[in-house]
Amino acid sequence: MVEDMVLNQLLLKTLLDDFGFKYESASNGKVAIEKLETNTYDIILMDLQMPEMNGFEATKYIRNTMNSKIPIIALTADVTTVDFSKCKALGMDDYISKPVDDKELFSKIVSLVKVRSSIEYNDTKTNEVNFNRDSKYTDLAYLTHRTKSNPKLMLDMISIYLEQTPPLISIMKQSLHDKDWNTLQSVMHKMIPSFSIMGISKNVENIAKRVQEDADNIQLQANAIPDLVFQLETICIEVCKELEEEFINIKNINKLG
Repeated sequence: MVEDMVLNQLLLKTLLDDFGFKYESASNGKVAIEKLETNTYDIILMDLQMPEMNGFEATKYIRNTMNSKIPIIALTADVTTVDFSKCKALGMDDYISKPVDDKELFSKIVSLVKVRSSIEYNDTKTNEVNFNRDSKYTDLAYLTHRTKSNPKLMLDMISIYLEQTPPLISIMKQSLHDKDWNTLQSVMHKMIPSFSIMGISKNVENIAKRVQEDADNIQLQANAIPDLVFQLETICIEVCKELEEEFINIKNINKLG
């Protein structure tokens, strides 16, 4: 599991634990290659945008230098714009969008590993924590379902979001100030999956995707992006406030210290 964002790592770990799969994680392509040199794995889940060595570079090295045919599934935040032809040309076997759908991930892993699996994936419905969500940006229904209403796991994931988001907001604002469009695209790529995990409105995700697209269009950069970035900053600050309240509520309801 090659992924640099801690929140995405935790979500993937939760899914893989549910499947009963053993796994190891790597924070970038370089670490993944180091692990591959000393260990044997059945499949790689490979994020595309990472520091030091991204998913494209790592896959190229695994295929051309290591001559490994291990199945590789690309993880991407925006399946509509990903250059899958590039993924295929480098030797990736498939891709899946983030946040990851559990059934799709399970199906693709089992299909690519090509083993007879006795694992039966039980998609049981869980009891959802009922909070009043009127006029809020967040809805923790997805997180509640994904964690099977485990309050400790919910608190861990909310805590990670609250830790990772302020630095991403700062990078977003700085890259706009510096007109560093590549960095702006990269930070949007990191932010978008966490929106769905935290049940943030689809409209907010669309704003981030618009920034990502406009950052690649020189004619739109000066006009549209500053206002969109300001909207995202404002919303993300409010989201953090809501999640801080939810964090306290979950702790109190479950009497966690």
